Amino acid sequence: MKPDCTTTWPGSLTEGSATDRVEACLARIAALDGKLHSVSRVFTDRALARAGELDRAAAEGHPRKPLHGLPVLVKELIDIEGVPTDFGSLAYATSPANATAPVLKRLQDAGAILLGTTHMVEFAIGSWGTNHAKGTPWNPADSEIHRVAGGSSSGSAVAVAAGLAPVAIGSDTGGSIRIPASLCGVVGFKPTYDLISCEGVAPLGPTFDTLGPITRSVADARLVTEVMAGVDLAHPPVCVGDLRIARVSDAALSEMSGEVATAYAEGLARLTAAGARIEEIDLPLSFIDFQTQNGDIVAYEAYRHLHALVDDPKTPLDPHVRKRVLAGRAISEDHYRNRLSEMAATRHEFEERFDGFDLLALPGTPLPAAPTSEVQEDQIPMSRYTRVANCLNLCGISLPLTRPAGELPVGLQLCGRAGADAFLLAAAASVEETI
Repeated sequence: MKPDCTTTWPGSLTEGSATDRVEACLARIAALDGKLHSVSRVFTDRALARAGELDRAAAEGHPRKPLHGLPVLVKELIDIEGVPTDFGSLAYATSPANATAPVLKRLQDAGAILLGTTHMVEFAIGSWGTNHAKGTPWNPADSEIHRVAGGSSSGSAVAVAAGLAPVAIGSDTGGSIRIPASLCGVVGFKPTYDLISCEGVAPLGPTFDTLGPITRSVADARLVTEVMAGVDLAHPPVCVGDLRIARVSDAALSEMSGEVATAYAEGLARLTAAGARIEEIDLPLSFIDFQTQNGDIVAYEAYRHLHALVDDPKTPLDPHVRKRVLAGRAISEDHYRNRLSEMAATRHEFEERFDGFDLLALPGTPLPAAPTSEVQEDQIPMSRYTRVANCLNLCGISLPLTRPAGELPVGLQLCGRAGADAFLLAAAASVEETI
């Protein structure tokens, strides 16, 4: 990938004229996305018209809005008036949305400009980032080999990593913001469940479905999240040397590749050198058990919403996606209720074990980005280390670790207590400068 594709977005998020910023993004999309395949729809006319309105208002002396002229791309599972909500599928949307989701209206009211929609895994149920119906986005970390970007918010992460837009909105049910952020080398923030409204969002697993931003920095993630949630996430600076961080044993992380293990260990070593106290704890369940707990709940809920499509063999669906959703057909309501009860007990047990710690540190993914030609959908899921945060209702963020030139991105995942979003973002801002 050419250097200008992955450089940090110039200036602050709201610096300069809205029109210039939108035109720059549109030019990058036109030049680069034929290969990257991250953007599914571009709202050229409406984005330029809105940019012009904002610039005229600023020229007339009206106060600039908090996100003045910020171009934002949106994962194609959030309703935008007049646009079909494709949900990553050729079979889902039958007509354009009648209204724009409240979370996007918040962004628009703050001065953000909806630039377009991004590709994703069909029905948001997949962690590799593949889409056999609409095409798989190309991870910009490698310009020669078509590698996966991670899922399910694949297009959102690719677009931000390649500099097509400074911000893209994703969703996270089992890691779908943090996984692609990790594989593409950007920041992905999953807030505490229900901090941001999911009204007007195509549901996968409503028990877990969460919206959040993918950005180039923690500061940008905080700014956008504040607007999306309508809350103040200001927090005093957090010193890395004051942090007590929990980690799990190397044995519990045995599925990590050597490349990920080395980057993860080096990241923790930098935090230790900066004064952080890092200590091992045992999680209440194994990562596989967290995977099963989250997977059963999601499959049950997804099938109830999508059964008409997946039950019909004539519906053109990715066979792996169909299989994942159909798994919910065999899950009884009693089993589902038992899973929810187990999850509540697991959360209580974790809170006791986590007492006295500030953060939980985990790898973002077990593997770096694989070539699409080598993906085996049923091998180790990329969500192996992310679903724990959804099951425990932790807020979580993926930060890019320092990597040697030419090496693939690896992310460090930091998780904080439910409701501790402001603290996590403040701590992550300091960690970001250290790792």
